[in-house]
This record gives sequence, C-alpha cells and structure tokens, in this order.
Amino acid sequence: MILQSTDRSILPEETDLPTLITLTRGSKLYGGRPVLNEVSMLVRSGTGTALIGRNGSGKSTILSILAGLLRLSSGELTYGREGLTIGYAPEAFPGLKLPADDYLHLMGRLAGLSQAVTESQVSELLNIFKLEAARSRPMAGFSKGMLQKVNLIQSLLIRPQLLLLDEPMSGLDLPAQHTLIELLLELKSEGTALVFSVHEPQTVEALADAVYVLQDGQMIRTIQGAGNLRTAPAVYIVFNGLSQAGQQAVKSLPGILSMQPVPESADSAYIGITVEQSVSDSCLQQILAAGGSVISVERLGGLSDLVKWMDPKDPNGSARE
Repeated sequence: MILQSTDRSILPEETDLPTLITLTRGSKLYGGRPVLNEVSMLVRSGTGTALIGRNGSGKSTILSILAGLLRLSSGELTYGREGLTIGYAPEAFPGLKLPADDYLHLMGRLAGLSQAVTESQVSELLNIFKLEAARSRPMAGFSKGMLQKVNLIQSLLIRPQLLLLDEPMSGLDLPAQHTLIELLLELKSEGTALVFSVHEPQTVEALADAVYVLQDGQMIRTIQGAGNLRTAPAVYIVFNGLSQAGQQAVKSLPGILSMQPVPESADSAYIGITVEQSVSDSCLQQILAAGGSVISVERLGGLSDLVKWMDPKDPNGSARE
C-alpha cells in the first residue's frame, strides 16, 4: 500500500511489533525559516525506515530530532518505552587527533558500558570493519571511509534499540557496504529499529520496510511494506479546480491511497492523489465530471519511481546545501 502522510493513518498495516517512536505533525524552524513542516511518522521495533530526498530536504533534521539533539518547534514526539537506548551516526564525523581505540573506549564509558564489555565490543567491531590494524593510529590521518567506519562503530557499541544513521554508506567501499548491511540485518532480526537517510537504492531494497520521501521539509510520499517497495503499481494524479466537497467526494472513492496538496507546485490549489492502478480511470472520470482539471498523470511502481529522489542533486543538476 502506498500512502502519503495523512492524519488518519501513519502506519496503515496492522502489526504486533511494538512502537518505539511516534512523530506527529512535527515542524522545525531555523531563524524563523521552516526546515520541517508537519511531518508525521511511526517507527516500530525490528523494522527499517528509509528517509530519502535530495540534499536539504530535511532528512538530517529528522534524525537529529529523533536522537534528541534538536527540539521540535511544534508537533509531538513520543517514545514507546522509557530508557530507550539510541545509537546515532551523524553524516559528518571529524578526524580527531585521538587514536580510534581511545575514542571508542571513551564512547563506551560515556554510554555506561563496563570496561570489559567496551573492550569486547570495540575489538569485535574493529575486526568486523577491518580496522584492527589502525586502532592505535590518530584518526586525523584516516581516510573518509575509515572515519565513517569509526563513526558507525561508536553508534553500535551499545547494541541500540533504535539506530539512527545519516548517510551510512558515505565513503565506504563495496565490501564495507556489504558488511554493514549484513550487520544491520542481524540487528533488525534482534529487534533493533533502523532509521536511515540514504541515496543508494540497493540499501533501501536490502533494509527498508518503510520509505518516507521528503522535499523541502515536507513529507510528499510514504510507502509501507517491503513488498511494496518493489512492486507497488499505482497512479499519481495531479488536478485542480474542485471545491472542498468535490475533493472529499474523490477522496472517498475506493482505491484511493493518499491525497494532499502538491508541495512543489506554485499553485496551492493543485492536489496530488495516489490511486490503485485498477481504479485510476474511474478516478479520472470522477474528477472531470465534478468540474476539475487534470494537470498530470504518472504511473508509479516501487523503487524505480523513487530513484529520482535519491539523487543528492536538485532537479537543475546542482548540489544543494
């Protein structure tokens, strides 16, 4: 099932998995400028949630909010359990003068781990990521990929219940990416919830059970269910010219998956609606019969339709801050 964010349902599929995070109508302002606008999402144990969107769309802001590093300007963030253990690997990790070993032991102590557990975890993870030989070297001389491995290791020391990863594949070579995916799949099977921003379709396909697409701080599309990431035929229709009553009549039709204003449009009257492919013709007929105008019709279908939102560049081809 494909859904964009709606008030009535954040996670439509029934599941027995416990809820860890509920974000409802979350907004964030920086200097009076909105960087998130009424974003809603739900995270359950043992699931992978991918945040995709071009640079500057709000992915890192959401991760910082979930990590407790930023506060919402408005909206509500609730945790499903007290004492939730959270691991967080930010996108930028500095090349400190400390040796990797000293830094990781310090992070273990800050997390409340005993010296013996810290030593065991650090040694195991350094070995997994093939950094054992470099553990005593100052990180200031590390490559980007080596720094990213240390960044990931510090987030994994406590075997967190919630793991937040901002562009985890950045700087990693293919063997290291495969190692990370295997490790994250293992954590998922143990009940860890993953929330990650990503530009690589293969990472989404390997780990995600839900995808949230962001543009300019707004949630413009959501896909729930791993199967729907691969085979989710639907049609996205943009229209205008309908009254509120006419819009409600369209929204009540069978096979309607989501309906909301089109955020990227200069015309606030444009409405985007996602419908099951089998009922798209009847939906178009209803819009036209009610006096509306159809602006565009686009067929959707799983990951192939999402790749354009994983490109770190904006639609004009230039990198965005």
